[in-house]
Amino acid sequence: MSHITLYTNRRSPPGRAVEITAKIIGVDLKIKLLDLIKLEHMTEEFSKLNPQLTIPTIVDNGVPLHGSHAIMIYLVSKYAQDDDLYPTDLMIQARINTLLHFESGVLYARLRSTVKPIFYFGSSVVPHEKLNEIHRAYDLLEATLQSDYLVGNTLTLADISCSTSLTVLHSVFPIDANRCPKLVAYLQRLEDNMPYYKEFKADCSKAAYLIKQKL
Repeated sequence: MSHITLYTNRRSPPGRAVEITAKIIGVDLKIKLLDLIKLEHMTEEFSKLNPQLTIPTIVDNGVPLHGSHAIMIYLVSKYAQDDDLYPTDLMIQARINTLLHFESGVLYARLRSTVKPIFYFGSSVVPHEKLNEIHRAYDLLEATLQSDYLVGNTLTLADISCSTSLTVLHSVFPIDANRCPKLVAYLQRLEDNMPYYKEFKADCSKAAYLIKQKL
């Protein structure tokens, strides 16, 4: 039985990034799914684990930790058999960290601001400026891709984190292959080579269908 519990939601890209990371490094997680619409993350019990009331949150041997990037780095640093996903080289770490911030500050932020009104407030229209922001994010990643993966030619935490938000966005608001050919090729590369990506992509398709039904 796993001594690490993950509080998450299947629709959460950061939560799925933690799950994928754990699977790749062979760490078993006890999954506790929280229904955010039912405010299951707002309970007094959960607030004791994470006063910020966010998912994903883990509890490892009684010690809570939240924030997908912090959790991913922690799991790899403590439990991985090698440093492939988060190398000890400080320059490579800095480049990975830059992309982790890009995921939370740009990709996930733009995804959340776009779909939250749809899921929680019944909106059926995506403002044109939000669509422009999403495609601008694609442009930025297109410019960032200078190799097979986001940081060099091997998979790192940068790819796992960015791919989750990016795949959800792409499922709902498709990337223009003429405008961002490297980015489209990158997603195909992930599907071909990244462990557990196909399973996540299938879930994205289901989520995308729900979103499109509301538009």
